Amino acid sequence: MKEWKTLIEKSQNGDEYSTVKIIKRIEPKIKKSLKQTTYQDRENLEQELISKTLKVTHSFDTNNVPGFWEFLSTNN
Repeated sequence: MKEWKTLIEKSQNGDEYSTVKIIKRIEPKIKKSLKQTTYQDRENLEQELISKTLKVTHSFDTNNVPGFWEFLSTNN
């Protein structure tokens, strides 16, 4: 988990290598999910998912992530 936090923070600070590494890590999940769509739509959807992921990554506040028990107590 710390590695993800570090990657996100570096990406937010403009480190392109970290941004690429984030994309490479989620790429298998994106590819797997795209198999549920039509072949014609996959390329556009892949671009859109990567774009959305980067948008969320750059707006994510790594200092305000709840702990496990805090997360459970707020979601009950």
